[in-house]
Amino acid sequence: MPDKKIVNLEQLSDTQLAPIKYILTDVDDTLTWESDLPTATYQAMSNLIEAGYVLIPVTGGCAGWSDLMARIWPVSGVITEGGACFLQKQISGKLEYHYWHTAEEMQAKKLELLSEVEALLPEFAPLKLAQDQAYRLTDVAVDYAQDQNPPLPELRDALLAKLHGQGIQAKASSIHINIWHGEYDKFAMAERVLKQHYGLSHVEMLEQVIYVGDAPNDESMFAQFPISVGVANIGKHLANMTHQPSWITHNPGGHGFAELAAKLLNK
Repeated sequence: MPDKKIVNLEQLSDTQLAPIKYILTDVDDTLTWESDLPTATYQAMSNLIEAGYVLIPVTGGCAGWSDLMARIWPVSGVITEGGACFLQKQISGKLEYHYWHTAEEMQAKKLELLSEVEALLPEFAPLKLAQDQAYRLTDVAVDYAQDQNPPLPELRDALLAKLHGQGIQAKASSIHINIWHGEYDKFAMAERVLKQHYGLSHVEMLEQVIYVGDAPNDESMFAQFPISVGVANIGKHLANMTHQPSWITHNPGGHGFAELAAKLLNK
């Protein structure tokens, strides 16, 4: 059963927003929309950084893509591959990679996992590895809705069940099944980053962080951060989610993020 009642974003008060200093956000279909980064979203991100907010995308996307985002987007860093690694942007513009375990250990496990997944995929054709698999450092991604047209949610669910039955970690984003070895997820790395790199206590995290997302693989974040927002397109997933956001935007994807940014900046 869902753990809370969701209300519209306009009911999120200025008093509740006043302590917010850190904005963590999913990327696919949360910052982006219809395979594009809307101009309004990019401008909103830039305005938030200029206003002094710490802005960290938290994505299941590949490290190669996240490296580009961290270097040229107006962000403070990127948590990538579902929590496997934090790409921290320095004042100089250089990046530091902080892995959950050592890079060598995680990359070796990725190769083992890739062999396991490739052995399973013929059973679930036409599902296939995501186009960005070559740019992933720690995990495996299977495409069910990015370049698959139409999307294949039934096969997604069947493959997820198979993976879980074999004791393999896997969650669905809005476009991929993300598969990994290790006891980490988006929240585990977010908590580590906020504590180790920004010095926040658990109580401060609950008060000063807002999370924005759109899909079931954001549940660990919705469960932990009381101030959490779903962009409008999360509506199609809510019936199957135990941990839901507290508020929801009127607009989908990056347009919903821009809606939230305007509320933060005008409080």
